[in-house]
Amino acid sequence: MAYKWRLILWFLVPFYFQAQVSSSFLKQVKSSVTESISFDKNDFKSDSQFWAMCEDRDGILIFGNNDGILTYDGEYWKTIPLPNHSSVRSLMIDDGGVIWVGGYNEIGNLKKDDFGNYYYHSLIDELLLNNSNLENNWKIHDFHGKVVYRSFKELIVIMGKSATHIKANQAFVYSGIVNDILIVQDATNGIYALNEEADKLTYLFNSNSIENGVITASFPVNNQEAFFVTQEGNIFLANLTSKTIVKKIKLFEKGHIDPINCGVQKNDSTFLLGTLSSKIIELKKDGSINRTNITFSKVKNTAILNFYKLKSNNIWVLHNNGIACLDFNSQYANIFDHASVYDILIENKTIYLATNEGVYYINNFDDLDFKVNKIEDLPGQAWTLTKLNGDILIGHNDGLFVLNNNIPEQIGNTTGFWKITPLKDKKNLFLASNYNGLFLLEKVQSKWVLKHQLKGFDESTRDILPAEDPNTFWVCHGYKGVYKIVVNPDYTRVESVEQFTTSNGFKSPFSINVVNYNGQIVFTTNNGIFTYNKKTKTFVPYPLLNKILDTSKNTRKLLYTKDKTWFVQDDEAGYFLNSDPKKQLIKAPFLNLKGMFNKGMESVLPYEDYVFLGSNKGLFLYNINTNNTKKAHTVFTNISYVKNQAKNYAPIINKKTIEFPNASDILRFEFSAPEIAPYADLEYSYFLEGSDFEWSEWSSLPFKEYAKLPYGNYTFKVKSKSHTGVEGNEATYAFTILPLWYQTSIAYFLYSIAFLILTYLAYRLLLKKIQTEKRKTKLETLKDQKLVRLELEQLKLSIEQEKIKEDNTHLEMDLIDKSKELANYTLLLSKRKEAFQELNNDLKQLKELVKSSESKNKIVQIFKKLNQNKIGEKYLEIFDVNFERVNTNFFRDLKRIDPSFSQRELRLCALIKTNLSNKEISHILNISSRGVETARYRIRKKLNLKASESLTLFLENLNAE
Repeated sequence: MAYKWRLILWFLVPFYFQAQVSSSFLKQVKSSVTESISFDKNDFKSDSQFWAMCEDRDGILIFGNNDGILTYDGEYWKTIPLPNHSSVRSLMIDDGGVIWVGGYNEIGNLKKDDFGNYYYHSLIDELLLNNSNLENNWKIHDFHGKVVYRSFKELIVIMGKSATHIKANQAFVYSGIVNDILIVQDATNGIYALNEEADKLTYLFNSNSIENGVITASFPVNNQEAFFVTQEGNIFLANLTSKTIVKKIKLFEKGHIDPINCGVQKNDSTFLLGTLSSKIIELKKDGSINRTNITFSKVKNTAILNFYKLKSNNIWVLHNNGIACLDFNSQYANIFDHASVYDILIENKTIYLATNEGVYYINNFDDLDFKVNKIEDLPGQAWTLTKLNGDILIGHNDGLFVLNNNIPEQIGNTTGFWKITPLKDKKNLFLASNYNGLFLLEKVQSKWVLKHQLKGFDESTRDILPAEDPNTFWVCHGYKGVYKIVVNPDYTRVESVEQFTTSNGFKSPFSINVVNYNGQIVFTTNNGIFTYNKKTKTFVPYPLLNKILDTSKNTRKLLYTKDKTWFVQDDEAGYFLNSDPKKQLIKAPFLNLKGMFNKGMESVLPYEDYVFLGSNKGLFLYNINTNNTKKAHTVFTNISYVKNQAKNYAPIINKKTIEFPNASDILRFEFSAPEIAPYADLEYSYFLEGSDFEWSEWSSLPFKEYAKLPYGNYTFKVKSKSHTGVEGNEATYAFTILPLWYQTSIAYFLYSIAFLILTYLAYRLLLKKIQTEKRKTKLETLKDQKLVRLELEQLKLSIEQEKIKEDNTHLEMDLIDKSKELANYTLLLSKRKEAFQELNNDLKQLKELVKSSESKNKIVQIFKKLNQNKIGEKYLEIFDVNFERVNTNFFRDLKRIDPSFSQRELRLCALIKTNLSNKEISHILNISSRGVETARYRIRKKLNLKASESLTLFLENLNAE
């Protein structure tokens, strides 16, 4: 455990010494430089020569140039010409928020209509100035409730609708308010003060007291004294009470005069002077001068015509070829933009930078002499800066160097060094990381010696970190994964090398970096953060950081400090507070650097409320104090709607709910945050109460459109913010979409009456229908009952029919059986009669043959017995009865055809129907076959049968069912 803490302290030592910079020094750095934002003709699309400026209460910027008045709401520029198309040389907003405009022969106000658009209102007629030759009005003052215009020829004092003229003796060349006194210079006649009644001038100083110069700026020094700055570059200290004046400073040497055109008070102790060609000069109350502020070097080298200080203390510079803003409220400042920064070191209030063009240093902040210098004789790529044993060492593409009084001296003659790593428990020994391995570096007394290269490992060692085990180091290669190397005790060779790629827990061997995070060695990858498990010799996810940082992004930089953890993840820098239980990621202030970091060589140097960030655009200093709760205005700049392809505008300045026509094709809201927009990229979020369910995502579009909103009451809300964390307050706009004629209250009243009538009629109809339905239901019930009865009867009938059918089946079967019996009986009867006849015939023949009387008697006895048992009428009647049972009504039907049928003929028909042959019939009827045929013939005649018709077939079909 003791070893682990020694390792932590050993690792933090270089950072600790590098961060030993006083907070006051960083504040001095931040206050000495700021962001400069420029606009040119491509932005404002107007003449590029600007004369005057002011700011309205919403933060909208108003400029005066040669084309008239320009307004800028942070998103859009608009030009408002004067009636005579003259240039605007002066602008002023008074305590009441009224904007005053001065042009050539023009005096007036800039006003807003109900639609939020500015327009110019001339006061020439109201003030009876029609016939006055006003010329150019160069300055406007708000002085004790009066408005004072200054031209060369006169002062015009306006109060209400009256104007008082104070003529110049020669020419009023300057006017300004100092310590609540309006100072006016009348060319060579002297310097005057306008009394509080603003009706006359009081003499203060003669022209000789300022060497007959022309005052171009004046600043208060204290309650009684003021600086007068003349065009020639002389600064005088004037006592306005004792009316004495002395010369304090001469800005220019003889023969090198750069006329001073204007001035503005930056703060209580600093004033800015604008020149014809030397840009901006800083003047302090103590009389010190600074001409080399890095911020001012970013302003175009052109004639500065005027300054304007905003409520936010930012200062706008109006020059001959555009405008620029000095943003003193910016959370960051680009303090170096000469090259791409790879490493930062601060030593003795001097900032050293390792860049792609060599090593630069910035010093003398305390003297406000902000200069960027370059280490001579060391061009090319510098990678790192390290302070070791009192010296600054440079890892450079051309080798390893040490700085002596800002002069580089090469250590050894080997090229390509990344950085220096101290060796634990070896005070004067270090490892030098090279493109092709490791070298042993030693400081012998005051001299640095590059001793030898460690054998056995020749990979690039840019990313190296000591492991927990003695003489062990982790080396990460951008493309080959991770190496674990063990060096022998005398640091002459690498004894063992283990390489880890994708078989030990990593998903990819690319873009892996090793970091000591608060005593824990972690590896940042494209898929999260890992630690090494000694037991399994694998890399496992590190949940402490993976829960905070997005594992789908590549964390390339990870830096732990006592209160924050800094990171660079997918080209975005940020931090989270170590004490924050939610570990909220703070990235917004640094979004302007997205995509500008040097991959794998990100440089981050934090200290208290500040942080230095190196990028390919130079060095940035950020103030990370997030306690600024000041809100900016979010304002509506334009509201319009399209109806029937015609665009109409809606009022913005109102005290009541605005009404829009129904089914407007497009309703468009335009908005901005003027106090934020010029200084940072803006985003907006909006919500339409009455339609939307939640606030929209943040968007950079300064407008929102809605198509064909239904009628109803709505409130549109919009809020703004910058990527640096500045927020704009919420702006609201209430409006109503009018209903169509059939959606009005009268229409709904009529709808209600009609509804009630329809409801009553529907009730009556429903009642009638119910009654009808009841009757219908009753009838249906009766019908259903009848149907049920019918169905029951049909069911019974069906059952009976089934029974009858079954009975018929049985009858048919019985009839078939009986028919068979009848046929058998008839056939048997025929056979018996035939047999009986044959037997009778045989006996007759036997009687003729027998001679004996006894035999003849015996034969006679047999005849008697046969005759007693012969088939007679009795058997035929039985046949008739059975036949009638099988063939019901057969005899009746024959009788119907011909009633003359005899019993014998009917019996013959029955025998024919049973399909007996004539011979069989003859035996039964005891007649000859010829007699049968004769009888058949008679029957055919009675039946009227044709010769072609079959008697048998006819009789079979007769009585057939």
